[in-house]
Amino acid sequence: MTDDDGTATVPAARTAAPDNAPDNAPDDVAAIRSGLESGLVVHDERVVFQGGDESQFTVIQADVSVEGRPAGAGGDGVPATAEDGDAATHPILFAQVRGGQPSVVCVAVRDDGRLLLARHWRIATDSFEWEFPRSMGVAGEVASRTAERELETEAGLASSGRRLLQLVHTDTCKIRGSVAVVEVRVDAGQLAEVERAQSRLGEGGDSKLAWMTTGEIDDMIAAGNIMDGITLAAYTVWKAQRADD
Repeated sequence: MTDDDGTATVPAARTAAPDNAPDNAPDDVAAIRSGLESGLVVHDERVVFQGGDESQFTVIQADVSVEGRPAGAGGDGVPATAEDGDAATHPILFAQVRGGQPSVVCVAVRDDGRLLLARHWRIATDSFEWEFPRSMGVAGEVASRTAERELETEAGLASSGRRLLQLVHTDTCKIRGSVAVVEVRVDAGQLAEVERAQSRLGEGGDSKLAWMTTGEIDDMIAAGNIMDGITLAAYTVWKAQRADD
């Protein structure tokens, strides 16, 4: 949902605390929820892992049944279990970060239409990735402000205007949470800051900042040189919203 100023907020997720969760972790579990028209019923959710890093990476197990489906008829490779007289349930694992707080991706646009991309080495993919600047959400901070702060931190750029475009889900099967796509305008007087930021990163280092035209980005996508799903989704949303302006 969005606040009156067009920024994104979500209610805190409700999960149970595992043995390795911090002392202040919530200790309640989600109530039984129906899957609307899907026929899925979630009977229970509980935290099975919670990391101690700043992302608060959490794995949650949901016990799910399908209305009218008997035990042993899962069809998804996951064994179904059922007590006498109960529906067959299937364990479904998914993850979230920062308690489900929305993350943000920043589409930084300057007056001539060029967009800011950052190249970083990512351990998870074991490769360099070209991406829009992004950040995990911060409790109590609206998504558009988080985007501005990330741009200030990563590239030294101050915003001359911001616009929340849309919320996207990165993986509707395995990730609970959303990413706010935020357009941030950058005026010409700020452009030298990127050069200074690049100098701090080091030209030969792992990270790099670059202003690119939409044509250059389209060519990179066609060549398979932009593979980050959040960046690809944000670029698609931004181009569609721009076409509507």
